Amino acid sequence: MELLCVHEAGPVCPATVSGDDRRGSKAKRRRKYIFSDQIDHLIREIYLSPPKAKTRPGIRLLAKKVGMPHWALKKRARELGLARTKELPWSQRELEILARYAWMSDERIRLKLKAAGYGRTVTGIHLKLKRMKFKHDGSFYSASGLAQALGIDSHAVTRWIKSGHLKAKLRGTARTEPQNGDIYLIHEKDVRRFILEHPTDIDLRRVDQLWFLDYVESDLDA
Repeated sequence: MELLCVHEAGPVCPATVSGDDRRGSKAKRRRKYIFSDQIDHLIREIYLSPPKAKTRPGIRLLAKKVGMPHWALKKRARELGLARTKELPWSQRELEILARYAWMSDERIRLKLKAAGYGRTVTGIHLKLKRMKFKHDGSFYSASGLAQALGIDSHAVTRWIKSGHLKAKLRGTARTEPQNGDIYLIHEKDVRRFILEHPTDIDLRRVDQLWFLDYVESDLDA
């Protein structure tokens, strides 16, 4: 089996896959495609820009370029956490298990949930942990939590709020000015609206990619 590779300014190496074409359609369905770092990078670029696109015509173009079927690239996108199906709401028991074993790897948490009768993907678990980590309380983010998710300094978030571009409210604490003042709370729908209305303010190279995709794939009015 040979690794697929893509040269930035040159032709794509021909795809070599496992299986024998002479064995018929069943053998073809058993083919296993190997994805190089370059191909993974190109798939990420397609799904991240533009992030809210309803269709991904770039996938079919990439499929022709690398000599692979488009469904294989879409499957790879799901494996990378770039494309996913709508997840079911988390039950209270699931959240308890997640909180108890949050220190474990995503795969081990998946097995703990499975043992308790719940089916969650590794990507779904990872996303939920990200949300719990970045959010301040329920549906709200603090300026520092949002900054961490976006990979920026919290002062940048504060500037967006003070300029009126990002809607937020004060928590109402007794923190004094020497303590950096009160804490801003930003509702998740306002974060989503800001991302969609000010995409050039977001550096996709620095954001937490799974968290970001989880956000922009949701409806604006959700």
